[in-house]
Amino acid sequence: MEDYAERVRRARERLGLTREVLATMVGEKVSTIRRIEAGTLEPTIDLARKLEKVLKIQLVEVYEEGEEEFGYEGGESEEFELTLGDIVEFKE
Repeated sequence: MEDYAERVRRARERLGLTREVLATMVGEKVSTIRRIEAGTLEPTIDLARKLEKVLKIQLVEVYEEGEEEFGYEGGESEEFELTLGDIVEFKE
């Protein structure tokens, strides 16, 4: 999807999250979030799914033609809820 960067930025701002907080929540660097929002980095499927869960949006869609083909598609969704387990990082 061509507008994934705008979707991520809008959703982050709608939830009142800073890039730093979002980066912590998905386990990435702030620079990664900045590049995604700038459109210079397309997130991996795993990262896109994490962003979907935290930001309550849809970025990944399975195409009808094959289970292994993915694309960035969709809009905002209410099917994801953030839990404490999504935020907490355990120290060893």
